[in-house]
Amino acid sequence: MAIFNPRFEDSYARLFGPGVTLDEHADAFFIEFYRRFLASERVGALFAHTDMNRQIAMLKHSLFYIVSYYVTNSPSAELNRLSEFHRGLELEVDMFDEWLDALIHTVAESDPEADEATLLAWCWAMTPGITYMRLGVGGGLA
Repeated sequence: MAIFNPRFEDSYARLFGPGVTLDEHADAFFIEFYRRFLASERVGALFAHTDMNRQIAMLKHSLFYIVSYYVTNSPSAELNRLSEFHRGLELEVDMFDEWLDALIHTVAESDPEADEATLLAWCWAMTPGITYMRLGVGGGLA
């Protein structure tokens, strides 16, 4: 990972290990993320019949695609496919705000060194990809 956002990258490494890989600690983070995210009744209803082990594996990839968009300033083919997939789910675009909120709260709880600046750094890193996804779901992308 190139250094664009040292606070984000340091936090990412504390949570998941160095580089772009996800070490054995990542599963606990994603389980906690989904506990938070699915606490919303309308979001939880969407995942009622979902294989959560498969969903966690998919989220790991999705996080990489979102971070890649931040680093490269260009959507990958995978992020395009992810956006198209989510468009087909007929989501409400504000659910992406709930997703980001759950992620930031999970970072705050899971990273022992997270402070306000670290959480803001995560927001900066996630926002381009989340915005791209929101536009796709909202019909704003061709």
